[in-house]
Amino acid sequence: MLTKNLVRYKIHQNTIAPRFISTDDKKLLNTATQLLAVFDDSQGKTRGELTTESTRIVDNSDCNVIIARGLEKLLMDRTLFNSDTPDELIHFRHELFLFTARLHAQDDNCDLETYYQRIEKQFDETIDSIQDRLYSDLPVHQPVTQFKALSAKRLLHRYNCAQVQGLLIHCARLVVKIFHPEPASLRQLFKYLRFHQLLAEISKLDNQTGFKITIDGPLNLFFQTQKYGLNLANFFPGILHQKEWQMQATIHLKKRKTALDLTLDNSCQILSHYNHFMAYIPDEINSLQDRFKKKFPDWSIAPSESLIPLPGDSYCFPDFTLSHQDGQKIHLELFHAWHKTPLMYRLQQLDQVDSSDLLLGVNKRLLKDPAIASLIEESNYFKHSGFLFRDMPTVNDLRSALE
Repeated sequence: MLTKNLVRYKIHQNTIAPRFISTDDKKLLNTATQLLAVFDDSQGKTRGELTTESTRIVDNSDCNVIIARGLEKLLMDRTLFNSDTPDELIHFRHELFLFTARLHAQDDNCDLETYYQRIEKQFDETIDSIQDRLYSDLPVHQPVTQFKALSAKRLLHRYNCAQVQGLLIHCARLVVKIFHPEPASLRQLFKYLRFHQLLAEISKLDNQTGFKITIDGPLNLFFQTQKYGLNLANFFPGILHQKEWQMQATIHLKKRKTALDLTLDNSCQILSHYNHFMAYIPDEINSLQDRFKKKFPDWSIAPSESLIPLPGDSYCFPDFTLSHQDGQKIHLELFHAWHKTPLMYRLQQLDQVDSSDLLLGVNKRLLKDPAIASLIEESNYFKHSGFLFRDMPTVNDLRSALE
């Protein structure tokens, strides 16, 4: 992700637009190629050494320095560093601090030169060497362990994508329209939505084949807005896999009193840096599936694969589907601590029906909001098809819900 000072955009009246770069620009491709050569050869170098080399290229680039710094930042984000502190360094610091504490206790009037000499004698090492060891795990000294390579042109596409993401962090509302979607591609998009723990209102487009997806942005929240903003921004590359799409975002910048409209569609021709979504399942989900299977051998639980219809001509893409060996299926939708508005909408929606095969799991932290607590207490649907959980539902939570 780009920092605020690296996001480039233009404002005209009440609209805002990212300043995209041409992915065919020779100067930009040349700078990208030079930076990639440095990062491709970074294995074993320290963060400080890598930064020195990349900064030299940025400073001597023929293109806009802000763009060059943005490219450098994106490549640094693709670089992994060893941030572990070795046991011997922990032991060395312990011994050094104990010894220097004793020195101070013995002689408070010791001058700096004498103090250094005593430390050098104790550890049989120069003071410069001791100081280097003492701070050897600072970020600047961390060695590179891996760099995720890509081509120069892909890096320029990644830059354009990052410009949009930098604005979506300040989003109050995002509306995405998908036209004439292919079923597999649409499922992939909803998997991205759930993977980033975003809840949305999903409905069919009027007089057209497709879906409208409405997501509340981080500025409509009062809980973990920064994390939610990053999740929303990270969802955007998933949209780029769709063939025909349009999005409209309401953006609030701190220095402006009025909201700004960001409108974008597939004509931007940005290539997504995401691989097609594979069947990645986080460790906590794998663990839940294993425990669930042991407790309920007749049931299985897996991430959902399709939309289910709801009242009001709308749809839901659940988190999980629970399947019984006799063919019965029950869907589960989870509402985390930042899902206040979607939860209120879903409860009001489901209280209009007598029954449904959708279970609702609600994070207990949402009950701190009096309006949510009251809505849950009064909801007939939640009484028979809802349950509370802490961070992730447990097997016992699911047991009570199934019963």
